[in-house]
Amino acid sequence: MNYIQQITKIRERGQLTVPQVIRKALRWSDDVLVKLETMENGFKVERLPISHPQNPVKKLSDREWDKILRDMKKISKIGKKTVNLTGYLRKDRDTHL
Repeated sequence: MNYIQQITKIRERGQLTVPQVIRKALRWSDDVLVKLETMENGFKVERLPISHPQNPVKKLSDREWDKILRDMKKISKIGKKTVNLTGYLRKDRDTHL
């Protein structure tokens, strides 16, 4: 990883915005859980893994579950005809690393 330095400020209500350049370099999404640790002259920021116990789990609404089920049924019907599901899953997993 390249060394990147950016200047930002802490706003009136104590909000610290991590610059987009830094988030891109660290491959952080918009919704990420971090741990702040105080140090002698400031603090250290560390990203927590998705599996961390304090990471909130998003609950899906009934409408979202229904959409997932409809999509799964649609894929199941056309899967053997026009879609290479194994290839799709491999491509999907490769782009999420």
